[in-house]
Amino acid sequence: MRALAHLRIFFLFLAMLLFAGGCGYHVAGKGGKMPGGVASVSIPVFLNNTAKPGIEGTITGAFVSEFMNTVSVSDTADAVMEGVIKSYSLTAVSFTKSDINQEYRLTVILSIRMKSLKDDKVFWEDLDVTDYEDYAVNASDVTATKEAEFEAFRKLSKDTARRIKERMLEMF
Repeated sequence: MRALAHLRIFFLFLAMLLFAGGCGYHVAGKGGKMPGGVASVSIPVFLNNTAKPGIEGTITGAFVSEFMNTVSVSDTADAVMEGVIKSYSLTAVSFTKSDINQEYRLTVILSIRMKSLKDDKVFWEDLDVTDYEDYAVNASDVTATKEAEFEAFRKLSKDTARRIKERMLEMF
């Protein structure tokens, strides 16, 4: 039952992202600009090149939320931030004495590029953004383990978005 509720929330969130995905954002404050003189940016839904379905909404949402802490919504954009989820992998990292897995490491590799919509000039890019998050396994409850994986992915997405924004803003 909880899984169905999480699924409904996910699809509602995904629908909101698709609706707002083409929105532009501009730097808030006193006329600030991002690298390359960009004053506004559009963040469409990231491309998911993995076998894990549905993760593009969560990670795109994290980037939109993070950039909205610094920028505000606009009808037009000077640039677009394109993202590709290249890899989503789980690796067992911790075991009990009886060789039962007790912790996974979730690793995600992204390609992020910000380019001008006017002339396609690339202002910022990192084609191999790698981040990971560890989470506990509940060997007796598969649903709890899946929920822990989802929460780890949400945290990883937020942390990665924050780190990328900080790296971009360092270029001011």
